[in-house]
Amino acid sequence: MAKQLEGPILPFLRLDAGTALPKFRQVQDQLRTAILQGHLRAGTRLPASRILCEELGLSRQTLVRVLENLKAEGYLEARQGAGTYVSAALPRRPAKARVAPTEDDAPPRLSRIGAASRGVSAAIGRVEPRPFLPNQPALDRFPFAVWRKCWNAGARSGSAGMGYGDVAGEFVLRQRIAEYLALHRRDPCDPEQIVITPGGHAAFTLAALALADAGDGVWFEDPGPVTTSNLFRTLGLDLCLADVDADGMDVAGAMARHPDARLAFVMPSRHHPLGVTLSLPRRLALLEWARANDAWIIEDDYDSEFRYDGAPLPSIRSIDSHGRVIYAGSFSKALYPGIRIGFLVPPPQLVGTFRNLSGLIHRSVPVETQLALAEFIGGGHFASHLRRMRGLYAERRSAFIDAGQAALAGLAEIECSESGLNALVWLRNGRKDRTVQQDVLDAGLQCYPLSDYTIATARPDALILGYAGVPAERMRPYLDRLAETLSTS
Repeated sequence: MAKQLEGPILPFLRLDAGTALPKFRQVQDQLRTAILQGHLRAGTRLPASRILCEELGLSRQTLVRVLENLKAEGYLEARQGAGTYVSAALPRRPAKARVAPTEDDAPPRLSRIGAASRGVSAAIGRVEPRPFLPNQPALDRFPFAVWRKCWNAGARSGSAGMGYGDVAGEFVLRQRIAEYLALHRRDPCDPEQIVITPGGHAAFTLAALALADAGDGVWFEDPGPVTTSNLFRTLGLDLCLADVDADGMDVAGAMARHPDARLAFVMPSRHHPLGVTLSLPRRLALLEWARANDAWIIEDDYDSEFRYDGAPLPSIRSIDSHGRVIYAGSFSKALYPGIRIGFLVPPPQLVGTFRNLSGLIHRSVPVETQLALAEFIGGGHFASHLRRMRGLYAERRSAFIDAGQAALAGLAEIECSESGLNALVWLRNGRKDRTVQQDVLDAGLQCYPLSDYTIATARPDALILGYAGVPAERMRPYLDRLAETLSTS
């Protein structure tokens, strides 16, 4: 009986009682058109004739006539004991796309945000994973077997994991994150303060929507992450650019130029892409500015887990005594980017707003993934994985520095901070990073040009390279290839 229910649902088959065209012709023409347009592809099995008769209100004799005619025309074929299929001899082609708009077509009417989004790029997920891809963890060392067990353990909750979840995230995961923050980041919080989001980028979006209106200013480090600056622009915020030096964001300069900004977006643990950390005096000055101006700080705890010269630095939130910091974190670098789980820790007075807004925008993050992650953290596997990755990345960082200094001598200067997954390669002899990037891609490697992150402040040309995803024994061959590419650029 189950076999008879196989085959696609065909919603396009409709009988029109108001036309003089016979029923068999209506069904026959609609099936033929669906095959020609690629909606029914070659090799597709049709539903059993009994099912089609019931759904269309046709007699079996009428349907048999339709199928026999289409078989005779070459559109269908019968397979002994298996049913009726779209002929395998037909070309396999996708359904026809709608005709692309021409220059004469009027532009579609969009919202302000929709119109703004057309001018920026969101193609971050389309990057090919080649050697030296920035921000790429060592996916080859991910504990797949342990993760699978954690997933299965979470799935034992049965149908509970298949429904809508709490808009703030599953409480067990929020508990585990709160325990992790208290132990590893020296930043205790109530699990009820935590709001789970589908990734870190979604956390920034939620904070910006909750706390700022179009036209409000946001302090933003220059250079800074492209997707985040594009996000704020799209939301209508005014980017108030802040310089970055060896001590991180120039807070005094930002205060002098943009004292009335509504938000400050900052990466204090490890700035991306320059790799510097925000000094304690500047952290305190930032907190005082936010308190005095009724402003908010979005703290992106970027790459905080991977520091190679000591324990991770405390967060700004851990020294915030006035409730002005919204802490944002994710598991994209610590585990893998596709997990799409981030979180926010807003001050207590904002928790209700963030919960409600998250429910309106995201509804909930997939519950099964949350339960698996909670099991992974609670079982001690997350801490063990971080410990292993710190050792591995420290080894790969050393291999990158040693091999890079030898291979790139005279071509570029390597700068590799004591944290994170990336390094900067400052180009010499007038080489332009955007031009060199294409040559690097042609050589089968990957990099990002620093110029793409720069908004207004001119800086020397450099390439951003990720070393964490490259085995130590492969560093020298890949860097030799990079050197060969630079020598001919």
